[in-house]
Amino acid sequence: MGLKVYERINEILDKNKLLHRLPEPYNVAAMLLIIALLGTAIRIVATVYWLVRRPLQTLRDTPRNWLRQSLCTDFAHPPEVVPPEAAKGSERVPTFKALLEESRLADTARDHVLTVVIFGPFIVVGWLPSVIYRVSFKATALAYTPFIWAAHATLRNPLPLKTRLERITKSELEKVRRGFSWVILTTLVAKVALLFTWIDRAYIESKFPSQKFVASFVILERWPWWQITLATDAVLTFVLLFFADAALARLDGQETWREATVLKTLATVSFLRAALSIVTVSHFFHIALLAAAPNSVLRLLGS
Repeated sequence: MGLKVYERINEILDKNKLLHRLPEPYNVAAMLLIIALLGTAIRIVATVYWLVRRPLQTLRDTPRNWLRQSLCTDFAHPPEVVPPEAAKGSERVPTFKALLEESRLADTARDHVLTVVIFGPFIVVGWLPSVIYRVSFKATALAYTPFIWAAHATLRNPLPLKTRLERITKSELEKVRRGFSWVILTTLVAKVALLFTWIDRAYIESKFPSQKFVASFVILERWPWWQITLATDAVLTFVLLFFADAALARLDGQETWREATVLKTLATVSFLRAALSIVTVSHFFHIALLAAAPNSVLRLLGS
């Protein structure tokens, strides 16, 4: 879609010959600058547009894109305004390789300087965003890894629909997760009851393992963000159970739900639940790391 828009705007510019009215080499510089701005803008707009329009497909393709950017594309590979796999050999899309070859054709030092001056804005506007994106993507690759795994496991699950539904309703892992969810929801309901004085505080506190548990986990004075993520995770666990059970019951009946709708719902809820779990576990891992790490590591972490 981005490539089609890119080529269409180039055709309009060529047809109206607006830039050809400028004297050389200013017309070349203006054309290169407009192409660079246009390519960068289209890449951003097209990505956001399809993320909003088809979020599941975007998330489903994320693991493959992440692997290519992080592990397969090295820094020696030249960045492009429009990715080569999207350009599909279109001659109307400029490439960094062609630009370098053009600069090597200069015969004199003056021509080299003139080439740098003309192509300089094009390089900065067109390719610098791609370089920054690549460097930042690789630098934070480890932080993205758990979410890439979650997207691959939930959105690209190859199992048949019936098998996926049965694993949600009958697997031992899901049973353990529902048991943990019951504990979380019961604890938070008890906290709400205490805050609104529906139940005597001494009675509730006597049911918990220790006062330290109440102070560090229940935290009556406020609602930390990780309690919200835990509660949402627990609720989604039961939503997933009820939905999977209902879909499984209708699988062989006359009122069968559409398979595509069921798969999208399973994938969406599963991914949200996995992402919330990763965020929450990462928070507690950070706390444990700060508690167990030596002072040298703490200084390195800036804590």
